[in-house]
Amino acid sequence: MKQHSGGLGSFLNEVTQTADKGEGAQVAEQIVYIDIDELESNPRNFYGLRDVDALAGLIAVSHLVEPLTVSQKSDGKYMIISGHRRRAAVQKLLDEGDYTERKLPCIIKTRGKIKIEQEDGEIIEFDEDAVEMLNLIASNRGQREERTVDEKLQEVKYLETFAKAIYHQKNRGSRGRFRNFFAEEILNMSKSQLQRISAMEKLTDKVRTAIDDKTISESAALAMLNMTAEEQDACLEKIMSGEIRGTAQDIQKLSASKVVEEVEEDTLLKNADSDFENSSDESAVEENSKESELEEVTSETELVSEDVPAKSETEEEVETEHETGQSPKVTISLENETSQSTGFTIGELIDVPEQFEDPQKEAKEWFSQERLTLEEELYKRRLMAYEAIYRAAKRLNEEEENELKAAQWGIRASVARYNIEELKLQHEENGLVKS
Repeated sequence: MKQHSGGLGSFLNEVTQTADKGEGAQVAEQIVYIDIDELESNPRNFYGLRDVDALAGLIAVSHLVEPLTVSQKSDGKYMIISGHRRRAAVQKLLDEGDYTERKLPCIIKTRGKIKIEQEDGEIIEFDEDAVEMLNLIASNRGQREERTVDEKLQEVKYLETFAKAIYHQKNRGSRGRFRNFFAEEILNMSKSQLQRISAMEKLTDKVRTAIDDKTISESAALAMLNMTAEEQDACLEKIMSGEIRGTAQDIQKLSASKVVEEVEEDTLLKNADSDFENSSDESAVEENSKESELEEVTSETELVSEDVPAKSETEEEVETEHETGQSPKVTISLENETSQSTGFTIGELIDVPEQFEDPQKEAKEWFSQERLTLEEELYKRRLMAYEAIYRAAKRLNEEEENELKAAQWGIRASVARYNIEELKLQHEENGLVKS
């Protein structure tokens, strides 16, 4: 992986030397010893204070404190940019009487603006607070071996705007794709690592905390991405209770049905209404529309879609419409290729048989019409299933970090798309669309 030497810190040094920085944007640094009471926490710091006791023990033994990075405030005190844990550790030792040195070594960074000219002539300006935040992230990323999921997400959020300004900086020359540039040269990581971090934004707070606590691995958590928030937390509870193992494979078995992209409720209702647009029973339409749902896609890409719940456990059911006085309707439960029953209402017998000129001919015409109606319904369901499989493969192609696996998912998506077009073509050639 190609990486820019020094990553974010190197780019910060570069732009502060070459960009139009404006008034008061000097970057001179000096090391001074500042009393701990003069050092204030940065309100914009989103990094947590972890392992303070361990750090305090190390300082108590070695009496060595790495310099903090600070900026001077207008009231004469100093704002910490990097070194909150070091200050907390020393304060703990002072409070416990195990340390007497109150002054800490600090590197003072002068606050200033950065202006970066873009390829189109636009000037992107980062004010003092923004530059301070950039330095805060650069310092903490360089010194913290472990960071929480939320801290990584915050880093990506804050750094992306800066990365885009650098990416489009005038006279920078060829730089490849932005996501590669952002990952490799600003964050010093692979594009797939950046994708994994960004994807974790979809995880619940409980799941993120479980990653930080090492309760589950990142890979296992990412297997929950296609679950709803409630399903993610429920899955985590099963892992913590020992009901399932916290492996990506076990979680994938639970989440296999969720690899299809979420379908909005109004879309489901619209599809259900379309299935029943010829039904004369409006109450049945409303009930069945609410209950219609997109079923599961398994790891073997089997998908079942069921819109119409069966009205009874029998294969045939006769409904007499007393109010209209019409002949009974016959509801037949058919077995389709997904091995799931599909309710289907056939046409009414309006005329009495003795009035038919040719009962055999009428029966053939009736069967032909009902066949077309049923095949059109099955086509719609099969098309919906194929499209769901395609969307699932496409999504996994975009999210998979392994390039070979991602490429294979791309091939699978292409095959699924080809079958969708083939199904549509066959449907048109067979002339199954009802007039």
